[in-house]
Amino acid sequence: MLFTSLEFVAFVAIVAGAYPLCPVAWRRWYLLAVSYAFYCTWSVPFAGLMLIATAVAFVFAKRIGAATSEGARQQSLAVGVVALLLPLAAFKYLGSISGFLSDTVGGAPWLSRITAASFVGAIGISYYTLKLISYVVDVYWERTAPCGDFSSLATYVAFFPQILSGPIQRAESFLSQIAQITSVRPRMVTSGLQLMLFGFFKKLVVADRLGVPVDQVFDHPHAFSGLAPVIASYLFALQLYTDFSGITDIAIGTARLFGIESPRNFDSPFYADSIQDFWRRWHMTLTSWLGEYVFTPLRMMLRGWGQAGLIISLAINMLAIGVWHGPRWTYVVFGMIHAGYLIGSTLTQRRRKKLLQRQPVLSRLHTVVGPLVTFNMVVASFVFFRATTLSDALYILAQAGGGLLNAVVKIAHGTLHGVMGKGHLAWNAADVLIACAGLLAMEVVHLLHHRGALSQVTAATPGWVRWSAYFALGFAILIWGEGDSKQFIYVRF
Repeated sequence: MLFTSLEFVAFVAIVAGAYPLCPVAWRRWYLLAVSYAFYCTWSVPFAGLMLIATAVAFVFAKRIGAATSEGARQQSLAVGVVALLLPLAAFKYLGSISGFLSDTVGGAPWLSRITAASFVGAIGISYYTLKLISYVVDVYWERTAPCGDFSSLATYVAFFPQILSGPIQRAESFLSQIAQITSVRPRMVTSGLQLMLFGFFKKLVVADRLGVPVDQVFDHPHAFSGLAPVIASYLFALQLYTDFSGITDIAIGTARLFGIESPRNFDSPFYADSIQDFWRRWHMTLTSWLGEYVFTPLRMMLRGWGQAGLIISLAINMLAIGVWHGPRWTYVVFGMIHAGYLIGSTLTQRRRKKLLQRQPVLSRLHTVVGPLVTFNMVVASFVFFRATTLSDALYILAQAGGGLLNAVVKIAHGTLHGVMGKGHLAWNAADVLIACAGLLAMEVVHLLHHRGALSQVTAATPGWVRWSAYFALGFAILIWGEGDSKQFIYVRF
C-alpha cells in the first residue's frame, strides 16, 4: 500500500476516524493492530519477522535490566545487538555478497536471487532494526528502563506512519507519548492534515515530475552529453529532497492524527553553509542515530589517538551511512566522499573561523558563497548516490564538467548552438513551469515555518487565505500530479 495511493488515503481516513471511538485503555492495541494490518499489505511473512525481532529486543532488554554484573549486561547487549543485525545483514547484504563471490570465485548465484527478492518483502527492516538497537543500547546505558509491556514496544516498532521510511524515533520519546494519550487535540489533527497535503504535493507534483529527466539520463547515461547530465544532476538533488521530505511530511502528519509527535527529519538542508551544517539538516534522525551510537562511542574509544582518531571515527561513521543505504559500491563511494568532505572541513574549521572573524567582508560573503559551494558539493556526491554503477557516475560527472565548459565557451562566442549536446530530455515548457512553481511554493512554506511553528502561522492567517491555499494545493495535486506515481525513493532502503 503506497503512501500516495487512494487505498492509503482511505485506510488512514478509516483508522484515524475510528481512533477517538476506541476506549483509551485499548488505543495502544488498536494502533498495534492497524500497524500490522498495514504491514501485511506488503508482506505477511515479514510481519512475522518484525514480531520476532521485537521479541528479541524485548527479552534482551529485560535481561540487561535484570543482570547483576557488568559482564552479564555486556554479554546480553552484544548477543542482542548481533541477533537484531543478522536479519538485516541476511536480507539486505547477503545476496550481493553471494553474487560477488559467484562472479569471482564461484559461489551460489541462487542465494543472490533469493535474498534480493526477499529484501523487497522485508520492507522497513533498515528502519525498525535501528529503532530496536537504540532501544536495547539505551537500556544498557540506563537512559531508559526496560519496557514492561510487550504490546507498547511492538507498537513503537511497527507504528505504520514511520515503518516505511522513518523518521527514526527513539523508544523513550514514543513510549512516553503513547502512555499519556487520552485524546487527540484538534490543533494536532489540523497540522497533521496540513503536513500530509503538503507531502502529497511535494511527491506527486514536484518530485515525480523532476524524476522524468533524471531517470532518462541516469538510466541511459551514454545517450546524453552537454548540459543534459548537468541538469539531471541538479534535478536529482531536488527530486531526492522533495521525495524524501514528502514521505516524511506524510508520515509525521499521519502520526499526528493519532496524537503522536514524530521527530523532524529535515531543516532546509540546501541552505546549509558547510558540510557539517548539511548533515545537521539532512535525514536528521539517521544522522543523529549514527552520531550517538556509532561516532560518539568510536570517538571516545580513540580519543587518545588525537586527530587520527577523529579521522577514523568520521570515516567509519560516513561509511556506515553509505552502506546503510545498500550493498552497492556507489553508496560506499557516496559515504566516503562525505567522509572526505567532513574530515577536510573539520580539520580546517578553526582556521576558517578565525579568518572570517578577522575579515568581515569575507564573513558577509560566506553567507552567500557558503551555501552555494556546499550545495554544489552535495550535488556532485549525489551523482554516485543515484548512478547504477561507478563507471556511470564517473561518466556523468565527466560529461557534466565538459558540458559546463563547452557552454561557457559557446556563450562567450555568442552562440547557444550545440550547448545541450546529444540526447533529448522529455521535458516540455509546462513541466519546467510546474516544477518551478512547485519549488517556489515549497520555499514560501519554508519561510513561513521559519517565522514560527507552521501550524501557528497558518492559524493566525485569515480563514479564506488558508482555505484558498488548501484548495490550490489539492487542485495542483489532482491536475498536475503524476498519475503513475512511483515508489518513494527511501522506501527501497
